[in-house]
This record gives sequence, structure tokens and C-alpha cells, in this order.
Amino acid sequence: MQSTRPLAERSQIQWCLQSGSIARKSSRIHIEVSIVKHSIILSWALRPLAGFLLLLTTVSGSYPERPIKVIVPTDPGGSIDTVARTLARVIEENGWLSEKLVPVNQPGAGGTIATRRIKDAPNDGYTIGLWHQGLVTSKAMGIVDYDHTAFEILCSSGYSEVGIGTGPKSQIKTYDDLLPESRRSPIKFSTNIGLPVHVAPMIFADESGVSFRFIQAGGGSQRLASVLGGHTELGIFSSLDFSNFKEAGIRPIVFFTEKRVDLFPDTPTALEKGIDFQYRTQYLWITPKGVSSRILETLEIALQKASEDPETASYFKTLGMVSRFEQSQIIQTALDRIRDRALPVIEQMRNHR
Repeated sequence: MQSTRPLAERSQIQWCLQSGSIARKSSRIHIEVSIVKHSIILSWALRPLAGFLLLLTTVSGSYPERPIKVIVPTDPGGSIDTVARTLARVIEENGWLSEKLVPVNQPGAGGTIATRRIKDAPNDGYTIGLWHQGLVTSKAMGIVDYDHTAFEILCSSGYSEVGIGTGPKSQIKTYDDLLPESRRSPIKFSTNIGLPVHVAPMIFADESGVSFRFIQAGGGSQRLASVLGGHTELGIFSSLDFSNFKEAGIRPIVFFTEKRVDLFPDTPTALEKGIDFQYRTQYLWITPKGVSSRILETLEIALQKASEDPETASYFKTLGMVSRFEQSQIIQTALDRIRDRALPVIEQMRNHR
């Protein structure tokens, strides 16, 4: 049935209905656009938070996700290498980290090639290292431009007692031979310039009045060969070195310890001889500066468990080494003390050149 309304009126009504439909569509489109705009703005606002949460999840829940390199600045077989490999094995066997520690030997330049590699590595926790007080002495001697403050000091997992040793071809048989021999001429002393095996006898000489002539030999095996071959009279060695090479003729004449070493009960200490000087090789675990505190804590807990493991302690004892966990703050203080003790002696040596 056709409408009885006039044509003009029907057109007006149709126009109003169409306008209302358009208005509703426009309103809906406006709402949809507004929602999209606000979603984009919210997405950008939440992006930093999402990144933070992702980082937090990675650090706290997933580390480590791959094997961790342990840079060892010596050849295989020495005390530093022994500690690194022993603790890596104990941690892996007990599952104290989800991934294993992998020791990587990088000897050379008195350990500074390796320590620089550690220092310059990404601070993601996948490159760490094990060294000793050479972190301090290398800078004190002017060999490198960084010291222990350029690293995060994780902890110490123990130490080796050290002392002065001599070989079968040396004229020096006991501690009491040192002063008379040095009065005739400075005693040739095998060393590795800039490391504790150089600085420690410098301090000892300053305290005791004994005169040494330091001869650059290199790492532990080179210093040992120099002394055993009679090219030098003396050298600094650990109790592990004295134990391992006893049959070759290396023997200690004095230890820088508070009391006599159990493996060598007949060898006196410097303290017994009136020399107020003690020194030991400390096994220091380090990382690049800026590693997350959560990663440091994860590593520290695993290293503490391995250091305090009874089997670790028993094995180290047979080698004349002491397994003892010490936290970062204690080690920092000890390293500062070594630096403060060494600098005046080094300065005095330079002035006498």
C-alpha cells in the first residue's frame, strides 16, 4: 500500500532517518578510533615495563642459560688451574648451577692478557675468572693501568701458603745462609716482574736486609726450571709446588706464614726469624664490572658450596692448599692492604735505580 503522506513530507522523514544512521555510524567509528589510539598509547607506555620484566625474568629465573667461561691466566697444572677445575667439577657434579663452568687457560704477560680479557668482556655473567693478588701488584708496578677496583670481586675460595725456595745446585741451604750470601753479592732471584712473586720478596728484602737481584723468568714452570737448573738461586713457590717437585730437588727455606706448614714442619716462618711479613696466594674469583647483583649472588652461592664441600677441603689439604670461602668485602680490604704495603717499597726501588 502506498503512503498517503505528501511527497515532501516523506522525503523529509527519509532524510532524518538517514542522518540518524550516519550519526550513529560516525559515533561508532569515533569510538573505535579512540580505542585504537588509546591502545597504541598504552602499548608505548608499557613497553619499558615489559622490557624490565623480561630482563628481570632472564636474570632471576634463567641464569645461566649456557656454559660459563672461567678464564685462567696460567698454564694447566698449577695451583690456580687446579682450583678452577676442581670447583668447576664439584659444582657440576652437585648441580649447584644449571650450566657448567668451563676453565679456559690463557697464560702470558704475567696474567695481564687474561685479566684484560675478563675486564673487557660483556658483563652478562658468562665470562668470569680466577686470579690472585696480581690484580693489585701489576698496576703498582706500572705494567697495566687497572687494578682490583676494575672488577667485581666475587669471593675467595681458599689460598696456598708460599715461601722462598732453592734448588739442588744452590749454595744456599737454609734461611740462615741468606744474609751472609747477600753480603757477598745480591742473590739471583727468579721472578715474574710485576706479580706477587716479585713484590712479596721485595717487601721481605726490605724488612730483612737481604739483597736480591731479580731475574725475569716467567710463570711458575719457568721459575722452577731456572732454580732447578742453577741459573738463579731462589724463587717464590707455593706449598703445592714444593710438594709436587720435591723429588726434583726444590726445597723451601722459609714460609711467609703465621705458623709452620704441616707438609714442611722443619721449615721456619719469617715471623720466627723476626720478620713481620706474611703473605699467601689467595684464589680470587672475579667478573667484569657491572654484572647484575642477582648473577653475582647466584655465582657466589655456588662457589661457596663448592669451597665448603668436605671433599674439596680434603683434596686441597693433600696438596698443601686451604679451601676457605671469604666474601667480597673481606677480600677488598685485604687487597687494599697489599697495595698500601707494596707501593712504598716499589717507589723506593724506583728511586734507587
